[in-house]
Amino acid sequence: MTPGVDARSLTRVPQAASRDNRQRDVFTAALFAIAIATMGLGAFRPRANAALDAENRTILAWPAPAFTRAYASNFERAFADRFAGRDALLRIHNRTLVRAFGVSPAQNVLIGRDGWLYFLGEEGTSFDRFYRGAPGMTDAQVGLILAELKRRERFLASHRIAYVVTIAPDKETIYPEHLPRWAVQSAQRTPLDRLTEAIRADGTLRYVDLRAPLRAAKAHERVYYATDSHWNFLGAAVAYREIMRAVSEALPTKNVSIAPVVMPPYTPGVDVYRGDLARMTGDIGHFGEPDYAPLGKILATPQSRCGKRIDAGNSVAYEWYGCNRPGLPQAVVYRDSMAIPLIPMLSENFSRVAYVSSHLIDAAFVLRERPDVVIEEMVERAMLSPVATPMPEPEPDR
Repeated sequence: MTPGVDARSLTRVPQAASRDNRQRDVFTAALFAIAIATMGLGAFRPRANAALDAENRTILAWPAPAFTRAYASNFERAFADRFAGRDALLRIHNRTLVRAFGVSPAQNVLIGRDGWLYFLGEEGTSFDRFYRGAPGMTDAQVGLILAELKRRERFLASHRIAYVVTIAPDKETIYPEHLPRWAVQSAQRTPLDRLTEAIRADGTLRYVDLRAPLRAAKAHERVYYATDSHWNFLGAAVAYREIMRAVSEALPTKNVSIAPVVMPPYTPGVDVYRGDLARMTGDIGHFGEPDYAPLGKILATPQSRCGKRIDAGNSVAYEWYGCNRPGLPQAVVYRDSMAIPLIPMLSENFSRVAYVSSHLIDAAFVLRERPDVVIEEMVERAMLSPVATPMPEPEPDR
C-alpha cells in the first residue's frame, strides 16, 4: 500500500458487476442452454443415412432400455453418433488437421507426399509390421503360412483341381516414394519377401508374384490410386494378365485363351476419383486425382461383356458369373476387396466362376462347384489369414 493513503478510500476489488454485464451473462447462458438442448434433441431426429462416411462405419444402434451400467455406456455412444451439429463440427476439426497441420484425423490413414494417402491397416498396425518390420514376422509364422497353403494345394490336387495363389502388394510396396520421409522401410527382408522365397524354395505351389510386373508397369502408368487403399483398373489389369498366365499353365489341356482387356475411356477434368482413404480423412474435397481408367464405366456396361452375373445377387459374400463361350473352364475365386476390379476381366475366361469374399476355403463348397481351378487372392497385409482361417478338414466320402 502507498504510504499516506487511507485504505477506506480505495474502491472495492473487484468492482460490483454492472446491470449491463448481468444481462449479457444471462443472455449468453440462455444461448448456450438453447444450443445444447437443440443439439441434444437433434440426436433423436430420423436420419436418412445410417453411414458415417468419414469414419468408415455405420451409426451405433440405440440400445434396448435396461437398468444396467452397460446400457448407460451404450446409450452414450449411440447419442454421440447422432447429436445435431456433429457432422459440421467434425468437418471443421478434420479440415483443420489436414490442411493446417498435414495430419490425418483417421488413426489408420497416413498422409504422404504429393497428395498420396496410405492405409495403415484395419487396426493401424499392418504398415509397421509388413513394411517397417516392427514388430516383425517370425520364421515360424512364415512356415505356418506356407504349410497351410501347401495343405490346400494337396487337397485340391487330390480332386484334380488346380490351385493358383497370389498376394496383392500393399501400395507402399509399389509406391514407397510418396511416403513421408520418416517412414523408412526395414533393412530386413519384408514378410512378403520371406514368404515368396520360402514358396519358391519349396517348389510345390503355383504362386504369382505381382511385385515385379506392377513396378515395371508403373514406369508407364499409375497402377494404384493415390487416394485409395487399392490398385486402380490399370493395376488390376496387370495382375489379371499374370494370374491368367498361371491359370493357363495350370490347365494345359483346357487350351485357355486370355481374354483381352478393354480399357474404359478417360475424360480429363470429368473422371476424377476420391478414394476410401480420402473419405476416411473426413476432408474428401481436399483430395482428388485423375481416374485414368474409370472402373465405374466398366461396371455400368455389363452387356458389353460375355461374363455376366448369373445368380440372384442377394449375397454379398458369394457371386456367380458365367460366359457361354464353348470350351471354357470353371473356377472358384477366393478374394478380398483388391479383386473387385478383377471380376469383370476374370469372368471373360470361365464358363462358370464363383467369387467368394473370404479367406476361409470351404472344401464342401469347392467340391459342389467342381471347378477346374481355385484362385486365391489376398492382400499383403492379410497374408497371415491362411493361418488365422485354416481350411477345415474335409469330411470323408461316404
